[in-house]
Amino acid sequence: MKNVGLMLSLVVSLLAFVACAAPSKPLEYAKWISDGKPLPSSDEACYLEDPAPIFKKTFPIITGSFCFAEIHIAALGLYRAELNGKPIGNAVLAPLWTPFNERILFDTYDIKNLLVQGDNTLTVTLGNGWYNPLPLRLWGGRNIRDSLAIGRPALAAEIELRGGSNHIMAFQTDGTWQVAETPLLRNNLYLGEVYDARRTVGEWRNATVVTNPPAGALEPRSAPPVVERETWKAVQVKTLVPQVQVVDMGRNFSGVATFHLGKGLAGERITFRYGELLKTNGTVNVMTAVCGQIKSKGKGGPGAPDIAEQYDVYIRSGVGDETYTPRFTWHVFRYVQIEGLSNPLQTKDVIAHAWSSDVKSALTFDCSNPRINALHQVIQNTFLSNMMGVQSDCPGRERFGYGADIAVSAEAFILNFDMKEFYRKTLRDYADEAKGDGYFTETAPYVGIASEGFGGRSGPIGWSLGVPVVMAELLRYYGDTEIVAELYPACARYMGLMEKHAPDFIVKQCIGDHEALEKPSTSLTGTAHYYQFAMLMNRFATLLNKPEDAARWKALAGNIRAAFQVKFVQGAVVGKGRQADQAFGLYHNLIVPEKRVEAEALLRAALAAKDGAFSTGIYSTQYLLDLMPGVVEQNITKDTFPGWGYMLANGATTLWEVWKFSDNTFSHAHPMFGSVDSWIVKYLLGIRVADDAVGSDKLIIAPVKSPTVTEAKGEYQSIKGPVRVSWKMDGTKRHLEVELPKGVTARVQPQPDGDWVEVGEGKHSW
Repeated sequence: MKNVGLMLSLVVSLLAFVACAAPSKPLEYAKWISDGKPLPSSDEACYLEDPAPIFKKTFPIITGSFCFAEIHIAALGLYRAELNGKPIGNAVLAPLWTPFNERILFDTYDIKNLLVQGDNTLTVTLGNGWYNPLPLRLWGGRNIRDSLAIGRPALAAEIELRGGSNHIMAFQTDGTWQVAETPLLRNNLYLGEVYDARRTVGEWRNATVVTNPPAGALEPRSAPPVVERETWKAVQVKTLVPQVQVVDMGRNFSGVATFHLGKGLAGERITFRYGELLKTNGTVNVMTAVCGQIKSKGKGGPGAPDIAEQYDVYIRSGVGDETYTPRFTWHVFRYVQIEGLSNPLQTKDVIAHAWSSDVKSALTFDCSNPRINALHQVIQNTFLSNMMGVQSDCPGRERFGYGADIAVSAEAFILNFDMKEFYRKTLRDYADEAKGDGYFTETAPYVGIASEGFGGRSGPIGWSLGVPVVMAELLRYYGDTEIVAELYPACARYMGLMEKHAPDFIVKQCIGDHEALEKPSTSLTGTAHYYQFAMLMNRFATLLNKPEDAARWKALAGNIRAAFQVKFVQGAVVGKGRQADQAFGLYHNLIVPEKRVEAEALLRAALAAKDGAFSTGIYSTQYLLDLMPGVVEQNITKDTFPGWGYMLANGATTLWEVWKFSDNTFSHAHPMFGSVDSWIVKYLLGIRVADDAVGSDKLIIAPVKSPTVTEAKGEYQSIKGPVRVSWKMDGTKRHLEVELPKGVTARVQPQPDGDWVEVGEGKHSW
């Protein structure tokens, strides 16, 4: 009778004679619950001790086995869930970050194997995540709390059990769930965690129902979760002075580490400082990953640390062998400086946990040049380090989804990983942020950054361009017409706004060719991107059978092109005739046809003037990879500045943000110049998806003539199936083998500078 009474008190709904099927509306009756604490009344108070809450629900199982048992979890902030002391799922940093006022993603897990007869206890611990960030003044002024939906971490969850006796039990979050404080005293995505192992979970009390949660619609997550992708032991531990050790993890990555601390005295305070580099004295250099360049007293705002570095603190319990792993933060680092630990650690005591979105690998590649193989691995490391549900510009000081960085590297990401669902989420984040004023923001989710935009929340056009570029890549590589149709209205609305801003078809401002050594004018780059946007809209409208729209965008593109030629082109010279200027004109076909050959010659001359080295930036580097594929390789194989080879020669294990080495400011894990990996696949291996392909149905197989590579092989897992290419040079003759899946045709150039042949499904060799 006791169990029956307990069940009646816990069951929220009991329905008879239902089939074993998933619920139609998960979380429909769940309430948002929190620990009930108010938000701090001042910025300074945000930095005080604030233990992470843990929520608990106990429910009985007395009816035997269940044919269906699931839990749906949504959180504002981050969550870790356990059932009967065992982890639910393998996700870390869940849920995914979205614009919470528009869309909140929930996760669903099968929990049948975690249930036991009798009482079952679910616990969910919440971290602050992006819902309760610190009021750090990034760059001395940008407080992301002003732009994000914020509040106390909150939970909405539902357990649904369906038994073989045709009954259902559903337990949703409400005011009967309990909450307590944990020993995790502080947690922040940038500054890390403070964990006091002397403490235990506090007294349980009823949770508070949130009366005014964000308005975002609850939707099931379809994008891949963030998971642990790889683990390994430290490669070196060095003691600098007593109680100060520096750990080398072997390479730069994003994630956390587990520290097996052994025995020690209660209250011993151990600090872990993380960095991408070492100083000359052997200590860890934290400066390249400092949040928002907060590096002096007062810059970060009231209560902020003088240096907003990555660090964690563990306070010993003094009971047995102790182990610490951060939970609600992540770091980008190769090195860890451990301070305050009385007993030195060995390499086996420190384990790296590399975290990333769970995107499946789509590529294998190998060639005869170890330097190129090394660069390819460095780029993959960089890409994975910048996928935590949002493709970030860097995993340290910013962590934001900038549109231009996504635009220039999207193809390289797609060639390495299955990015379809990841990028669908990216596009929806941008569309969500544009629902208000119609402008695409510089970052999505929007964090208040609007550099060189058009007022309000609008981003610059070169960053808004990420939306149609990714749409086009999803169409080309995956045949995703659905996302094109879904995002088309938002793009059309944006272009309508742009027509008002540029009545003479010239865009007056933009950030431009970011980090170029020789930058073209921002008006030149902005106008070129306006033209590209219009041309993509013409393609989308044609695909969606909107002939009037297609004609509108075609006419607009023609007017922009004509205006560009008048303002920025003199004969074959674009802008000042430098690498980036010429690349913009040639890549976007903004030069009259009769001058194209001369314009290409000017670009080659501009490259020759730099001994083949690129002086290009975020966009023009990507353009040169396609315009001049034969000159790319020397920028990898040479050790001289600037180039990818220079990065490798100076110890890079992930790509730098800028061409020049930086030990104080710029990130050492930045995907922007990772666009070169598309050259490795498209031109060195030789697998190119045609510009007019839909779902990778048309390919071009044509490896470049390489001065340093004698053989290469690889496989790209396209949406149609695996595409395999291998080639080997025998003197001046190339032996080429190609295998295509069903539904794919390819134009193939078997010999360097030789004739072309058309092939279809199956194996082919020359």
